[in-house]
Amino acid sequence: MKRTEYYQEKGLERIVNISDAIFAFSLTLLAADLIVPDISGITSLQLSNELVSEIPKFLYFLLTFLITWAYWTKHHKIFRFIKRYDDVLIRLNMFFLLFIVLMPFITKVINEHSNIQLAVIFAAIGYAAPGYLGSIMWHYASNNYRLIDPDLPHDYIRKTIIENYISPAIFTFSIFLSFINPAYTLYCWALIFPIGYISHYRLDEA
Repeated sequence: MKRTEYYQEKGLERIVNISDAIFAFSLTLLAADLIVPDISGITSLQLSNELVSEIPKFLYFLLTFLITWAYWTKHHKIFRFIKRYDDVLIRLNMFFLLFIVLMPFITKVINEHSNIQLAVIFAAIGYAAPGYLGSIMWHYASNNYRLIDPDLPHDYIRKTIIENYISPAIFTFSIFLSFINPAYTLYCWALIFPIGYISHYRLDEA
């Protein structure tokens, strides 16, 4: 192995490792916001009421967990085929990770203010940003095979580009629904996973 290839391989390892660490840190902070009710001196009925009141918070936690998981999967998929890196890729990746770190904060905002349009728009932008940045990363890396495996089929590159834009496009569309009713935006987010699942298999068949 040439020295330059060795340094490129080790550099990519560091990029992937710090990315995985930040994903893990973000998910840990996300779970830390789940608070177990104080059960000292309360009845079973009171405990059940306390747990029921925590359901919305848990659902937002679950939503953000699944979104973060999806972005980690796409990030892993992208870097599986990247063979080289440069300063532009490093910067794009760090901006991507910035919004991953913000996921717990975004969840807290939507947890406490889901009935306020500005909070819903803020959350939609925060959820969409990593998707767009991940798409830009793949565009940059795959353009003329700049940083990726030169043997990668063009159809796979095109399919990955389309898949990467689906989630952020849905989040962006949901912003317009908030002008009708903020609740419609929240319902729209639930469509991300079935739409993503269907589009993945439709693209495989194309």
